[in-house]
Formats: sequence, C-alpha cells, structure tokens
Amino acid sequence: MRAVSEFIYFVLDSLPPAIKDTGLILWARNRLRHREVLRRTRPLVTRPAYRKKIESQEFRVIFVSPIYKSFPVLAVSLLEQTYENWELLFIHDGPSSELGELERNIIASDNRIRFFETKSRANDWGHTPRQKGFEQVSDHIAGEFIVVSNSDNYHVPGYIEKMLEAFDDTTDAVYCNMSHDYYSWRNFDTRLEYSFIDCGCVMARREIALAAGWNDNSYEGDWKYVSDLIDQCGKERMQKLDATLFVHS
Repeated sequence: MRAVSEFIYFVLDSLPPAIKDTGLILWARNRLRHREVLRRTRPLVTRPAYRKKIESQEFRVIFVSPIYKSFPVLAVSLLEQTYENWELLFIHDGPSSELGELERNIIASDNRIRFFETKSRANDWGHTPRQKGFEQVSDHIAGEFIVVSNSDNYHVPGYIEKMLEAFDDTTDAVYCNMSHDYYSWRNFDTRLEYSFIDCGCVMARREIALAAGWNDNSYEGDWKYVSDLIDQCGKERMQKLDATLFVHS
C-alpha cells in the first residue's frame, strides 16, 4: 500500500502547477502527504491515552501569535495540519495598514484564523500582542490546549496530532525538539532550561497556560512563559516528545 501511495503521489506531483495546485488534485496530494506524515510518526506514541478524542477531533488547540507586516508562515503550516480542530489568533503589533494583500488573503482564507490589531506598536518582541491574545482567549475563545508561537514559525503537519497523543491525565504540558536558524537549522534537543527551548515547542492545557500568563516584555519573555508553566504544574507533569516537530525562524 505504501508503494502504491508513493506512486500516486509521484504522478500527481509531476503534473503542471496549474493543475496539481488546484481543486481535487491538491486535496489528494495533501491527503497522501498527511498519510505519510502519520505513518512515519506513528511509533512516537504507541498507545495515546486520548486516542478516541483525537480521532474524533474533539479537542480544540488555540495558537496565539503576534504578527507585524510579515508573511504568515504559521498560518500556512496550520492549514497543512493533519489535525483540523485548531484556531489561530493573530495579533498585529500596531495598525496593520502595511500588511500586504497576499498576507491578508491568507489570513482571510480560513474562518479558524482570527485577526486583531493593537492601537499602537509596542515593538517588544511581540510580547504585548501575546498578552492581548491571552486576554482574548480567556474571555472569548474556547479550547482545551494553547500554543504560543510566532507568525514566521513553522509547525510540521503532524505537530498538533502528535503533541496531543503525548498527553495523558498526568500531563499538563508537552514539548518537542526543534530546528532553529541560529543553530544552522540542525535538530536541536530541547530541555526545560533557559536558552534550550522556545515557547513554540510547548503545548499546554488551557487552564495551565492561562494561569501562567504572559508576564515579561523583555527579550527573555519566551523563557519566562515556559518557566511560569513549570511553576504552575512542575516538571514532572511536562512530558517531552522526542521528535523535531517545530521550526523556529
């Protein structure tokens, strides 16, 4: 079956862009690609505690991200996820008049993507927009899990599904390995220490993430969030998924 799927994908991918990137052909290519992602990552978690809820897409995962007149790589990566029950909250750092037409079209292409802007630009590494995002999630957006990321970050197609599979009743947060441009794009073995993890690697239960909050507007704000998650639940309730599922730009 794998050989057949690979052959079909090869044939479809060989078509001219005007054909392969539209309609049913694009849908079929994406489904075959998703199937291969899941096949390759199946050994990561052999017996997911919440298998039935994941298969029925019962959990909703909320992504909170600042954006500032940049191409929304994050949105594109979420549109490619094998798990579809997600919501993305983009908070533009100040008025969005300089956001390009292509970027706006991508953001407007899916009703799972929400877009807000702050009255003025904070220019503080996206921390003020994240704080505004946490307020919006707390008051207006339903969901069981939260991920804090950036607009230029990329989450591989199986990110949501595999991270959810690593949760059980004794786990409040899951984190994965990453690839980072600062380290020449090599796989980076994360750990719960300063300078060894990015917030985009971490998926936390809603109540834990909101209790931790976003409390630091300095350069170290990302680590402060992870540190506050540790304070909320303890390292023993933070499970590592030993796979590179996140690309930090």
